[in-house]
Formats: sequence, C-alpha cells, structure tokens
Amino acid sequence: MQLTRALQIKEDKINELEQRLINLDQERIKKLQDKRKELSEIDKELLNKLTSGKNTKEIHKEKEAKHKEMNDLQQELLRTSTSYTVNRKKRVFNQVNNFLKVKGEFLTLREEAIKKLQNCCNHLESSINKERNTIGSIRDMKTSKLTDKYTKEFQSILVKYNDGLLELNKNYYSLKKIVQENKELEVSLMFENILKLNSFNLDKYKIFKFATNSQEGTRIQLNSNMMSEDINSLRKNLNDLKLELNQEKKELKSLAKV
Repeated sequence: MQLTRALQIKEDKINELEQRLINLDQERIKKLQDKRKELSEIDKELLNKLTSGKNTKEIHKEKEAKHKEMNDLQQELLRTSTSYTVNRKKRVFNQVNNFLKVKGEFLTLREEAIKKLQNCCNHLESSINKERNTIGSIRDMKTSKLTDKYTKEFQSILVKYNDGLLELNKNYYSLKKIVQENKELEVSLMFENILKLNSFNLDKYKIFKFATNSQEGTRIQLNSNMMSEDINSLRKNLNDLKLELNQEKKELKSLAKV
C-alpha cells in the first residue's frame, strides 16, 4: 500500500513538472509573438522613413539589425513551438499509458476476485456435500448456516473488489481532460477514437451489474448454482474487457510507429 502511494506521488510529481514545462513554453511563445509583432511595427516605421528620404544609411543599418533580430526570434519561436508541441504530445501519451496501466491492474484484480469467488463457491459445495449423510433436520440447519456463511464471504469479496472502480474512473476523467485540453493535436483525436472516450461506460466494469444474484448490500442466501452463475457472468465480462484492452494496446502500438 505504501509503495503504491509512493509511486502515485512520484507520478503526480512528474505530471506536474511536465505541465510546468508546457506552461513555460506557452508563456515564452506568447512573449516571442508579442516581440515579433513589435519588430514588425518597427520595420514598417523604418520603411516609411526610407521612402520619405531621411538618412538612409543609418536607417538601412538599423533595418538590417532588426532583420537579424527578427530572424533570431523566428528561430527561437520555431524551437519553442516544437518543444511545446512535443511536450504536449508526451503529456497526452503518458496519460493514455497511465489509463491503460490502471485498466490492466483493474482487470488483474477482477481476475483475482473471480478466483476467490470460485474458491468460496467450491468450499460451499464441498461443505454441503459432507453433510449429505446427516439426519434431515440437522442437515438442513447445517446447510443453512453454511450457505449463510459463504454467502457473506462471497458478497464481501464482491464489495472489496468493486473499489477499484474509483481509481479507474479517476484516471478516465484525467485522460479525458488532457485530451480535451489538447484537442487540436491530431494524436488526441486518434486516442479519443481508439479508446472510445466519448462513449466510455463505467457500467461495463461494475461488478454488481454482472453479479446479478448478489445485489450490493443484500444478504439473501446464495446456493452454489447462483454463485456459479455470477462467476460465469463475471468471467465473460472479464474476457470481453481483456479483449478490448488488448485491441486498444495493439492500435496504440501501431499509432506509436507512425
């Protein structure tokens, strides 16, 4: 937990520094553009002086100096603009990679949850099977207790592994925000389309949407068949999400080569 927190702090710091670089480039571009406008006005004034027949030697000398200054400024503006674009692209790329990383981690946790749910279901089934030869009323009482015990365990696992949604949702909105801030970049539109950001639906990840026998907060008894039904539904959902993630990674890998 501490390691995860430390990594998150490090990641947040990197994001902060990257954004600061972008902001500095943006400020510098604004200053250079203002200076270019100022030099352009001076150039017009010098041209007017030349046409009016004033001291042409001094004016030509000043005009040449301003042209050199303008050329130097244009070079710096080009370098800064390039840096600005590169850093913005990098920021978007990093956020995309972070989103996919969180999504992958979420699916790993979902897989872990399914294994634990399956173990819970198996334990319930084997425990009840052991009571088959017990006298009727005693067997029913023991079966009810076992079912109640494993129902609580099953549902507590579901609740625990539903928490990962918060992190996934947080990263989605962070990515969406950065893509919107850089929407004029061609890659932003590509990312938006590949990851289907405009149609992102958190319901696809909600564990209780697929664990239909186990409504959150309820304590109805679940038999092994009901548990298996939920597990199979969650497993199918997991496989669909894995395929989606692999396809996204494949398309993004192709994009990175362009």
